[in-house]
Amino acid sequence: MRRVEADGAGLHLLDWGGGGTPLLLLPGMGQSAHIFRTLVPALGGRFRAVAVTPRAHGESDTPEAGYTLASFAADVCAVMDALEIGRAAVVAHSVGGAVATRLAADAPERVSHLVYLDSLTDYAGLGRIAARSPVRPPVLPPGASDAAERAWHRAFTYGLWNEAVEADWRARPDISVRRHRRELLADFMDDVVHAREPFAALRCPALALMAQESVATQFPWLKPDDPRRPAAEAYLRDIRAPWRRASAERFRREAGDARVAEVPGNHFFFLASPQRTATEIRGFLHSA
Repeated sequence: MRRVEADGAGLHLLDWGGGGTPLLLLPGMGQSAHIFRTLVPALGGRFRAVAVTPRAHGESDTPEAGYTLASFAADVCAVMDALEIGRAAVVAHSVGGAVATRLAADAPERVSHLVYLDSLTDYAGLGRIAARSPVRPPVLPPGASDAAERAWHRAFTYGLWNEAVEADWRARPDISVRRHRRELLADFMDDVVHAREPFAALRCPALALMAQESVATQFPWLKPDDPRRPAAEAYLRDIRAPWRRASAERFRREAGDARVAEVPGNHFFFLASPQRTATEIRGFLHSA
């Protein structure tokens, strides 16, 4: 673990070291560098892997400014400068993909390859699609105990609990800091929602790994005889699948060298299937 200063914010990193190809990993909203603790070992020793915890996440600082895509991308450049990494492949999960796209568009000379982990999301339409879901997880009651909160996230967010999730969980600050961070990060998400990802500006090969969704992965709490199951299947087939397919098609159409593949699982498939995810990443980086 180490820290790097970037425009008034101390950023927490996990640096696996080594002399291989530089590989930067960017987590999604709410996660820290720790979320990649099981994926990086699965990649093998050919990479110098560094995972970056963004500002207002995990063990990184929480400055009062800098909550734009451009600022988050500049933070990654600052990390690269501090570690004397001139050019790197970038692997990004969820909204971290928007940061990676902006980084590659703003500083194309710094990014050799892009890998998106379930990142091709039309954030402007996300609320409309989510609102049409016929099945929702139970609400986590306010003031729930740590054990209850862990159980809820295991069942309804990650679908598992492993060392990466545990380390990420332990990196959270207290509740008052988390509330303040949510207020600051609202500005960042506003920028993400209103910014159309500049895929056409990419000058490097890009791979999008998408979750291969099913009722089992999206609604794991539904029992086989649950009467809501047919509605859940129809929602995935007729609403979510076309919406996600449209994002993948735009990515393929606009990015110059774009590939798309699916990995079975939910939004955190790289936690449940680190070896499969690592195989896809290695194959892409060695062939592109």
